[in-house]
Amino acid sequence: MQALRSTLKGNILTPDSGEAYTAALRRNSDLSTLPAKFIVQPALYEDIPPVIAYATSQTPPLEIAVKGGGAHSSTWASSDGGVVIDLSKLNKVTLAEDKKSISVQGGALWGDVYEVTAKAHVDVVGSPLWFVGVGGFTLGGGYGPLSGEYGLAADNLLSATVVLANGQIVKTSNEEEPDLFWAIRGGGGQFGIVVEFVIKTHPYAGPFASGIIAYPGTEIANVLKIIREWKTTQTPAERLTLTFSRPAPHFKPSIALLPGVLHDTDGVRSKSVLAPFREGPVKPVFEKIATVPDMLTVSHGADASLAHAPRRLAIRGTFFSDFFPELLTAVWEKWVAFTESNEDVRGSGVLWDLTSPEKLVQVGPGDTALRVREPHYWMAVQGRSTTDASVPAAKEFAESTARLVREQNAELSGRDLGWFVNMCQGDEKPEDVFGENLPRLRKIKAKYDPKKVWSKGIVIEPLFE
Repeated sequence: MQALRSTLKGNILTPDSGEAYTAALRRNSDLSTLPAKFIVQPALYEDIPPVIAYATSQTPPLEIAVKGGGAHSSTWASSDGGVVIDLSKLNKVTLAEDKKSISVQGGALWGDVYEVTAKAHVDVVGSPLWFVGVGGFTLGGGYGPLSGEYGLAADNLLSATVVLANGQIVKTSNEEEPDLFWAIRGGGGQFGIVVEFVIKTHPYAGPFASGIIAYPGTEIANVLKIIREWKTTQTPAERLTLTFSRPAPHFKPSIALLPGVLHDTDGVRSKSVLAPFREGPVKPVFEKIATVPDMLTVSHGADASLAHAPRRLAIRGTFFSDFFPELLTAVWEKWVAFTESNEDVRGSGVLWDLTSPEKLVQVGPGDTALRVREPHYWMAVQGRSTTDASVPAAKEFAESTARLVREQNAELSGRDLGWFVNMCQGDEKPEDVFGENLPRLRKIKAKYDPKKVWSKGIVIEPLFE
């Protein structure tokens, strides 16, 4: 360990490091924290290969986990007794001189990116939340506020720099290491540590309308009817997030729509686009819509509500084909019953993303590792608990509800869309995540990680030819 420490420019933290070690263990969910043997915070890309060599040379080899933003609710970015490579010091964001691309280091958060794009008056396809890491979000596909117009984050990746399991640092793109480039766009973190992303930028998409339109739960059927009608006129420049929650102080089952409208100069577009939700047969009990100047501001919109949310959090989710009333009503009833059963878990919620799929279907199912390219949406179940005793119930609710959505959607649409890697917990079958792309991913795994150094997440078994 002392020899390793002497070769690195970055930090090594152990339990003896006190608060610095404890702080580095923290994740967005308290359920994601595990006690690492040590944590390395690289200052340079070249700090990483010696760490990999050290961990893999031990008997038995030490598990390696990679932490980007730490927003995922699984333990993929943590290790019990292993090594965590914490990329948080590698968070530099650099806009190209021509403003057509932006280079983002692997430890950057989307908030870091939005600070740069806001000043430069350009935009990128990124997360709606500032604290989400660029790495995990992009490697899993990346559905964001601009996806309606520009597709997924992975579809806007121009090139990347990756540290491989053997310590090599390589650049990858459609021209260099093309198999690796194909795999990291939707295949997750199974092929190396991406220490730099070069992402396509787009013209300024603001001003942005965002906020909340809330209804009592008794109006669920009517709200779903309005949503289905609204979808027929939706354009790629507007999206909705539908949420089921119990807001304080009454904690009654409530429906909230979180709209996002691009190009909302003077609030004119949002007023027209959101009219059916404000002026239709169902009137909201609360609404607050504001036009803000940039994605940085949009990404902080949930800060107040998240500050009070229980930190024991388990997330599952999946894809679905359409806003089938039968599907959403079944989930609503299941969620209401669960959150009424135990006060500890009433902070649990469900969200459904309604972004136009028009752009993402222009990429073929075999063009990247993300195989679901037919029209679809995604949803997430947040199982939250205020006590350790109710954590198993929150986890089971998240798992069973995501499974219900997948199974019922398959019945209603005739299509099983499998699992969404960014909403998985690690016990899902790889074939249910990657589908027909799995055989190619297994061959690429054999080429770039034959010994399965990267063993966190949805683990892909190498296929040797």
